[in-house]
Amino acid sequence: MLFITGATGTVGNQVVKFLNEKDVEFKVLTRTPEKLLKDKTDKMSIVAGDIKDCSAWSKGLGDVDTLFLILLDDAEEILQAAKTNGVQNIVFLSSASINRSDSNHNDNAKKHKEVEDQIKAFGFNYVFIRAEAFMHNAIYWRDLFRYNKGTIKWPALDAKLASVHETDIAEVTSVVLTDFTKFSGQVLTLTGANILSQLNILSEISKQLGQQIGFEEQTINEFHSYMKNYIDEEYINLRIQDWEYTLKRDLSLTNTILTIIGREPLTYREWVSEHLNDFKF
Repeated sequence: MLFITGATGTVGNQVVKFLNEKDVEFKVLTRTPEKLLKDKTDKMSIVAGDIKDCSAWSKGLGDVDTLFLILLDDAEEILQAAKTNGVQNIVFLSSASINRSDSNHNDNAKKHKEVEDQIKAFGFNYVFIRAEAFMHNAIYWRDLFRYNKGTIKWPALDAKLASVHETDIAEVTSVVLTDFTKFSGQVLTLTGANILSQLNILSEISKQLGQQIGFEEQTINEFHSYMKNYIDEEYINLRIQDWEYTLKRDLSLTNTILTIIGREPLTYREWVSEHLNDFKF
């Protein structure tokens, strides 16, 4: 039996769809069960609950062999509950930032590495899926395109990304979950098809929207001063750390997606086409 956390999230929701195509029984954890009713099959059981309050739903782990785990601030409680209930295997959606030379100073890398280390310390069999940035992160640019007056100002336009489509992450995850023994003990780094600058991606969105937009470099300080009014300092710093890293160092691509699912990774062009309406009024 499989158990999927984050089942209505960006990746988890698509993991559910791929598992529904396979002859496998699984449980899904969600705070909003109604969002999964349309995907409900005889093979899928819905567990209502908050991942941060595992005491309320941990009995649902009793007949589970393999747990798909997403990042949370404190994984200790859920890992202890999994161990107590006999879970043997964990597939953890981690981050490729761990692979970088600055990982000891990168907040995102440190948070994911801490969970990886906890999983090992508990003695679980594991697979760590270290994904590069999700293409879906581009959604936070939507208001720039909805309300621009012909020019978009954004920092670090030359900063690079090897972003991966959430569908690719989900499909790889579904293969690993249903053939865990084959991948046990592996660290799988997932990248997209291309390494692109932020300017490349912004320009692709502009092109597909049919908008004539100019792009101007914003300073990091200007970005920080403006964004702190809208989002937590933690997330601002994560963005800045990533930009500063790739402005000074090269990224690399992997063939992991091709090897596991037998096709090339989906491109940012495809992702933009799928989500174009999100950038319109």
